[in-house]
Amino acid sequence: MQNGSGNRWAALVGSAAVSGARPLTVGLLVVAAAACGGVDRAVDLPAAQEGADAGVAVSTVEIVRGVPDRGRDPAVVALDLGGEGLCSGTLVSAKLVLTARHCVARTSERIACPPQGVHVLGARDPATISVLVGETVERAREAARGRRVVAPSGATLCDADIAFLVLDRPVAGVKPVGVRATGVAAGDFVRAVGFGRRPSDGALGQKLLRDHVRVLSVSPAEFLVGEATCQGDSGGPALDDDTGEVVGVVSRGGPRCDGSNVHNVYTRTDAYQWLFEEALRAAGEPDPKAGGAADAGTGEPAKPGGKAKPPTDVGGACATAADCAAGVCIARGTGGYCSRPCGTGDRCPNGYHCTKLMGGSVCVATR
Repeated sequence: MQNGSGNRWAALVGSAAVSGARPLTVGLLVVAAAACGGVDRAVDLPAAQEGADAGVAVSTVEIVRGVPDRGRDPAVVALDLGGEGLCSGTLVSAKLVLTARHCVARTSERIACPPQGVHVLGARDPATISVLVGETVERAREAARGRRVVAPSGATLCDADIAFLVLDRPVAGVKPVGVRATGVAAGDFVRAVGFGRRPSDGALGQKLLRDHVRVLSVSPAEFLVGEATCQGDSGGPALDDDTGEVVGVVSRGGPRCDGSNVHNVYTRTDAYQWLFEEALRAAGEPDPKAGGAADAGTGEPAKPGGKAKPPTDVGGACATAADCAAGVCIARGTGGYCSRPCGTGDRCPNGYHCTKLMGGSVCVATR
């Protein structure tokens, strides 16, 4: 739970096991971005492409690693751990937040998997944990506090870094999201969401998202992704790219946020459906049908934050990369449209084809 970014860790690609990893919770004032936010690069492109792309006026493509969520995922909340740290979580019923176990317990600083010793050292008083709703921690409202923790009973976090925080009152005005009962597969895509510091300007605690994150490998209770999360995002969700359901919870990673050798581990939610059912009973909530949204009586749809609209998917209008879910905006004449990276198995939607542009490949409209 402490923030010491100097230790290195090793990820075994092809397996969700990570040896000597560090939980991604940090001190409250040292929070890193959910998607290593900030602009990766802005590239000037020629005004026209040869062949099929002749006449397509592509002036710039900006690729960012994380963009402001802008109300797209209102059910993703911040957890203030009594002033000792900050985690992310997901509202999965009116009185239930899904998060990482190491966020709601006192644990060892490092997690070695396979387990080497005890990870869980003791309980954290749930009443000291505040649930913050909003787009930034600074302006978020305290919607509830913890009343009880429902978590696996073992002393290790390997394959078990998941917990549910039962709340002292329902969270009003936010529609919870569903918890998917089926697992992910290698090659699937998820969306990573969480709160953190933007490296570009140092701003703290803004909810960021990174779309189109590939699942690299899957084990019985965990799955592995590449660069997607940073320290400070423990407990944040991996959301199904298509349905928006939660499929995983951020468990552990290392001090580096980006690069081809960076990997992060999520606990699979489908492996803990029994725990979800137990938590729903503890919260006095009805058990939603598998795959359905668990609004649990909130009676209100999700509300976007402020006037800013959520990031747009492929084909939507954009002015900058921050307007797009995948962080790619292709300028065309006086306007532009959102795109996403492609290649290495990533197919483009109908009406788009994968085109190499200045060292990268993105989906370009065929018309």
